[in-house]
Amino acid sequence: MKTQLAIELSENAVRFASIEDGVVQAVDNFIFKDKIDYRYKEQLDKIFSEKGYKEMVFDEYSLSWYSTFSTILPNNVFAETNLEALFILCFSEVVPHNNIDYNRIPELGIVNAFAIPLWVKSFFVIKFPRIVIQHEGSHLLHGIFSGSTFNFQAVIILHETSFNLMITYENGLQFYSHFNFDSIDDVVYNFIFSVQQKNLLGHAGNLIISAGVGSNDQQAIELKLKLASLTDLKTCKISINSHLILNYQTLCV
Repeated sequence: MKTQLAIELSENAVRFASIEDGVVQAVDNFIFKDKIDYRYKEQLDKIFSEKGYKEMVFDEYSLSWYSTFSTILPNNVFAETNLEALFILCFSEVVPHNNIDYNRIPELGIVNAFAIPLWVKSFFVIKFPRIVIQHEGSHLLHGIFSGSTFNFQAVIILHETSFNLMITYENGLQFYSHFNFDSIDDVVYNFIFSVQQKNLLGHAGNLIISAGVGSNDQQAIELKLKLASLTDLKTCKISINSHLILNYQTLCV
């Protein structure tokens, strides 16, 4: 039996899951109370101690980091890109070089460049030297393109105040981005607008909604009900899978 500790992490929350032979067995969710670098480590140490993660031994360890500072670009463009300048261009934010990382998505010939605080790696790599750390979007891309992507498919991963949206069609990545939101109506609007811009509104296919780390199933249920009521999505199968990223982490170790 192969075991894995899969972790979903953001600046707002953390989720731990034990996985046995690819099946999620147990999930623990925690919201961070203090959002200062050294206090993140203190809170995580407390969780590890209380939940016994220090004593547990797993065959594999993986972590999915989420932030809206994520952008994808072709391999050839990435090779000639100054990442600090790229983040200023994309997000109007200065991100220190040491806080920028990237994951290659070879099946698509692209790279996902993203910002990740130093405390994340310093904490988890010391704890688990063999841990695989990737951005949530990278796990999503690897996972979706490990299956069929010919028909229209969209994935919405909800977080506390933002969401990740990916759209695929005819074996290609049509859209990948992040949006902030104040209410579920904002999610509905941005999703419909993005699909409409790609001339895919009304296509039969699948829409997966996932409650990411820091979100909850109630948000996902509310979003599903609102989208299911729209005439333009009547031919689209809408489902909720809040273990989506946990399951996709099994493909990236």
